[in-house]
Amino acid sequence: MIQEITLKTIKFLSIAIATALTMAAANNAAASECGLSCCIIAGVEGVGSGLGLSLTTQYDSMDMKTTLQGTTKFSPNQVIANNLATRPNGSMYVVPTKMTMTKISVNAAYRIDEDNAFILTLPYVINDMKMRRGMKMMGNVAYTDVAMDTIKGIGDISLLYLRDVYKDADIRTRQRFSVGIGVKAPTGKYKSRNASGRLVHMMMQAGTGAWDGMLLANASFGFGEHEDGGAQWFFNPSVMYQINTKNDLGYKVGNRLNYDLSARYRLSSSLNVKLDMNGIYSGKDSTDGSIDAVSGLVAFQNPMMSVVDNVANTGLNSIFISPGIQWLVSPEFSVSGEYRVPVYQNVSGIQKVTDNWFFLRASVRF
Repeated sequence: MIQEITLKTIKFLSIAIATALTMAAANNAAASECGLSCCIIAGVEGVGSGLGLSLTTQYDSMDMKTTLQGTTKFSPNQVIANNLATRPNGSMYVVPTKMTMTKISVNAAYRIDEDNAFILTLPYVINDMKMRRGMKMMGNVAYTDVAMDTIKGIGDISLLYLRDVYKDADIRTRQRFSVGIGVKAPTGKYKSRNASGRLVHMMMQAGTGAWDGMLLANASFGFGEHEDGGAQWFFNPSVMYQINTKNDLGYKVGNRLNYDLSARYRLSSSLNVKLDMNGIYSGKDSTDGSIDAVSGLVAFQNPMMSVVDNVANTGLNSIFISPGIQWLVSPEFSVSGEYRVPVYQNVSGIQKVTDNWFFLRASVRF
């Protein structure tokens, strides 16, 4: 009886969270698209073999403090001083000192039969950026720290169709291979402005303002024998490619490839430990030079003023190692989390990169 009440409470809370986020989306104007594919992969993990609806609520937070040029570290003051070294007195340049990107995502996965499923992803993002502004005066540089207003709200919603093209069994599946195709809709605001009327940095906007396509391949392999009859080990490779298009301001976010390998070991019937390898390759952004009518500048570009507003400083190649844990509270409910540690980051131009990134999620099946 107590377990039944607990499960009903869990289901109610999951529905309440999803509903609250949907309502918040209607009332807020800004967010960020960073890490969208991570939301979708969480939804893929929640699909499983059972028919019907499952909800996954994911919270992730990324701290970015380190500044790289290629793979070499620079302090914000070094970047500013290098930029202003050959420029005249009165010149200014701005570099981020810290960026924090927090995202709450709801994935609704619905398996309509043994082979076909749909995943709807709704991200809600809270972004903060602290910056350092340098002004060249009489040959010296004066530094001032400033903070961007918090950006928060709904991001770009995506819908993914997933089909199992092979599996060895419908129940206690040990081998599965799935492919997917999807679309990301421009539902997030992408023309947020600061107090001076200039467009907020593109990477901090709610969305891209463009329709984008997604291709996904996901597999699962179980090995060994657990005492309950299931597999002792599971390996889950996954690849996702996002094909981006240009928005009406002439800006195109670079295409993105995510590749992941998750190894999971069952300590017991309800407790798993896992170690993931996560890779991200993102191409450079581009612009056709369209002018923003309000600021009179090329949309999202101000390379003489800011390191962020410059397509030359986009595109990266990153690899992370992510230890984590998964607890199967009941057949219908599970919680999991992981801490993502960067082991290799190589950027085009000069960029802020990830120092800390952690995930928490809860999944419930109806």
